[in-house]
Amino acid sequence: MVETAAIRALRSMDLIPFVLENPGVSIAELAEKFSVTQEQIKSDLQLVFMCGLPGYTPYDLIDVAFEDGIVSVIDPQVLNRPRNFSSNEIVVIALGLKMLIDINQMNPTATSKLKKLSEKVAKLGGSNSILMAGDVSQVPFFEIISKAISQQRVLNLQYHSLIKDQVTNRLVLPEKLYFLNGSLYLLAMDINIDSDRVFKVELIKECEIGAPANVKKSVAAPVETTVILDIQRENQSFIERNSSIITAMEERGKSTRVHLQVSNLEWIMRAVLSNAPGITVISPESLVIEIKETAGDLLALY
Repeated sequence: MVETAAIRALRSMDLIPFVLENPGVSIAELAEKFSVTQEQIKSDLQLVFMCGLPGYTPYDLIDVAFEDGIVSVIDPQVLNRPRNFSSNEIVVIALGLKMLIDINQMNPTATSKLKKLSEKVAKLGGSNSILMAGDVSQVPFFEIISKAISQQRVLNLQYHSLIKDQVTNRLVLPEKLYFLNGSLYLLAMDINIDSDRVFKVELIKECEIGAPANVKKSVAAPVETTVILDIQRENQSFIERNSSIITAMEERGKSTRVHLQVSNLEWIMRAVLSNAPGITVISPESLVIEIKETAGDLLALY
């Protein structure tokens, strides 16, 4: 996963209060805590050293020292406490906790701990968070999907695929529900093709619980293809949305060249066409040809 400037900025803001709460912490310990290299921690600290309050005189900047591998904060300015969750982050956490509570009803110990944590999180965000957390079970088919996961039963889905722009029937073995960018997703194994697929819950048109699962998930890893794209500046949001599958980036003047690991070429083809001409495929050649042919067919309709 390629790190974005936003991720680095957030980590840098988290470093200062953590060091203050853990005097004498080493660069090696910080690297382990924040899951990055020691060189990255040094780079983050150098960045923090140049940040501060408006005015930017030596008296307004954050003062950090790191000698012999030990980090000390002399003047944290306003970063003496951990940053707060945003209202959106609180809502997503509260929804996630409520979902975990609903699918762990058979485990009283886990449910009790989750409820206590949920109550604490709800207090951080006010009434809006509490309301949304309580309504998670009202998400269409949430109860059916949760029951299928806990009882290890198959699901019969009627699903609207945005990639193919068609509604299809799927027989799946559900594995987990999770939130991403404010939407609820279902990770499940498509039994007919013996492969994992991700379904956006709001795109499920019909959902019925089926028989207990009597299939075993294949341990074979999904086949991935390396795709190289040139992305213009006005389409940089594509990089932010798909940073988890980007393995390398290179700035090239007015564009950014990115390398992605893609298991669904139909998805990347549709993404390129919908962002044309802001995104250009460099490789593989087969994808370049297929996109050109599809674009030609679309233009012929007008």
